[in-house]
Parts: sequence; structure tokens; C-alpha cells
Amino acid sequence: ERRAEIAAAVESERAKRRRGYDVNEDHDRRDERKISHVLPPRHDRDTAAIEARSTFDGERETDYQGRSWLTAPPGLARRIGDNHDCFIAKKCVHTFTGHSKGVQTARLFPGTGHVFLTASMDGTCKLWDLYNDRRSMRTYYGHSEAVRDANFSASGDSFASAGFDRFVRVWDTETGRCLHTLTPNRKMAYCVDFFPRDHNILLAGASDNRIYQWDLRAPADDGSSGCKIVQEYNHHLQPVNSVTFIDDDRRFVSTADDKKIFIWEFNIPVPMKYISEPHMNAVPVVELHPSTNFWCGQSLNNLVVTYQARDKMKQLRKKTFKGHLCSGYSCGLSFSPNGRYLVSADAEGRAFVWDFKTTRLLRKWHCHDSPCLGVAWHPIEPSWLLTCGWDGLIKLWD
Repeated sequence: ERRAEIAAAVESERAKRRRGYDVNEDHDRRDERKISHVLPPRHDRDTAAIEARSTFDGERETDYQGRSWLTAPPGLARRIGDNHDCFIAKKCVHTFTGHSKGVQTARLFPGTGHVFLTASMDGTCKLWDLYNDRRSMRTYYGHSEAVRDANFSASGDSFASAGFDRFVRVWDTETGRCLHTLTPNRKMAYCVDFFPRDHNILLAGASDNRIYQWDLRAPADDGSSGCKIVQEYNHHLQPVNSVTFIDDDRRFVSTADDKKIFIWEFNIPVPMKYISEPHMNAVPVVELHPSTNFWCGQSLNNLVVTYQARDKMKQLRKKTFKGHLCSGYSCGLSFSPNGRYLVSADAEGRAFVWDFKTTRLLRKWHCHDSPCLGVAWHPIEPSWLLTCGWDGLIKLWD
């Protein structure tokens, strides 16, 4: 029986080679000839995504009043003003366990932060409860390889995940149903982000130096089960690392391994501003300030750089934050809700907090035994901070 299986596999490979020439496979080999050793295996015409499924890890999907488990606790959705005082966390109050491998990122639910999403190198995404039992509520299985990034839509009703299997999945947050399975022309997506004004528009920065924009309402032109790519932003020279909307969502910032920063008008595939200096380094992570007047980038020369998010969008050279180690890693950034504090993850498992106005380092502490890649300051609780790292743990600090 074993010999028959081997013979069938060999014959299947021979049949693939005898098939006709596929221009897409040839172009993929050409495009990735210099970087194929750092990318996951290429797709061919037979590659298909694994079956998407999810499991509910909580006790009940509705409460005694019939409200969904995803409904925020009463009283959380209050407005945060400039007088919302924030404080620096001092101790770990809870450790979330459940991922079998490192955790790449942690995203709080938009607005209320009563649940949060994690993307892990074990190929799963998990949604965790933050206020009640502090446990995993739902697990999403949709990638055969590690998950690189995950991001909520503006309402939180759906989220997108990008994996090293070169697929992008769009999920219904509550039911766990996979709504769409996308691939950016068979390339690897490093970041995903929804257009804040329309949850049907999804952007992804890919390994072929492009940013792809899908309309999730339109079917794909080739008749596949995916969605239509309605725009491509193609000016970077190396893989794109981040996409961040600024200026009341009319524009967005893109950064890439080519050490360039582009400012784009949404839906116009020509950069409106081109930032490239000899002293610049790659910026894998970008975070918008709560005032929306500034954005900070995690520069790989162990600095956090600051730029204006409106008007001239120039660099503020006096607002540079240093002291941490991030070279070679995509360490996350986050702001306190009032914009007073900036927190950064660190390649040695630490967290650093600076005063955004004076750039003075206020506190640093050890969080994880391996690189800390994600940080998220809670939008309502004044001193809650989430960190995640390659040790597979997510920690809540207060």
C-alpha cells in the first residue's frame, strides 16, 4: 500500500509537469527569484486554502437577556475627552495562555476594548474576554502557516488576518464564519487594514512591493471565490510593511523595506508625498496619535520617529524617542488615550514608556522572556496595558 501511495504521488507530480504552461507561475518565479529564500512556498494553480473553521471557547453565546457574547458591558461606551487622566502600569495582573507558539500582535476591540484579538505563529487567531472571566472566547482556524497580522474593521463586526500561507481571511467576529478568502496575486501579505469609513474596503501590503485594495462586495474578475482588486498602489521598491490611515481617513501612510515613506491620497495610485533621506531606516510599524495630528514610526535604528499627520507632514526631529532595542524586529507602538504617553515593545522582551511632550523616558520593565512584539493601551481603562511576545503569552498590566 505504501508503494502504491508513493507511485501515485510520483505520477501526480509528473502529470503536473506535463500540463500546459502557466504564465502566472512563471511570473511568480521571476518576481521572487531574489527573495524566494525568505518567503513561504509559492502558490501554483492547485494551491487552495485550508478549510476555515472556528470554535466557541466560552460557556454560552448569549446571556440571560439574549445579548450576544460580543456585546460590550454596560457603561463602557462613554466618550473619552482630553481630561481623561492616564497612568503608567506597574504590575502584571493577569497572564493569558492558550497559544502554542509566539504571538505576533494584539488588537483591542475598537472603542470599548472589552475583548481583544491576537494573531499567533501557531496559525490561529483568538478573541479574548478582558472584563469577566479573562479567557479565550473564540478561536479562528484559517491558516496553515503562522499568522503575520490581524486587524479589526472600524465597527469590530469583522476582522482580517494575513498568514504566511499567502492567504488573507476576512472573518465575522461574532459567529466565526469566514466571509472571504483572498490572495494578493498569490503574494505574501505583511499587513492588513480596513478603510475606516467603509468596512467593505480592505488594504494589504504585499511582498511584491504593492498595496492591494479589495472591494469585498465585488466578485473577482477571474471567477474565483475571492473578491475584486479595485486598486493597486505600486511605487515601493521592496515589500510593504505597514498601511496607516491619517488626516481624517483621506490619506494613508505606507512604509516598506526600501526605507521610504509614502503618503497617498486614498484611491489615487500615485504618492502625494515621497519621504526618503540617506539617514533613514526601514519603519515596520506606524501608530497614529490620538489627536490625529502626529504619527510615530518604529525605525530600525532603535529610534521612534515622529511626523506631522496634517499639512506638510514633515518630520519633527526634536520628537525622537530612544533607549529601546528594536533593530531587526517589528516591535509594536501604542499611545495612551489622552496622548500623553507613548509605549513601545522591545526586542529583549521589555516595554518602554515615554512622555510624548518632552520625549523623556519615564519607565521601562521586563515583560517577556523573548522578543515583545505587541503593545496596546486600553482606550477606556486609564492604566491597562496589553503586551504579547514570542513566548506565546499575553500579559495584562495595571
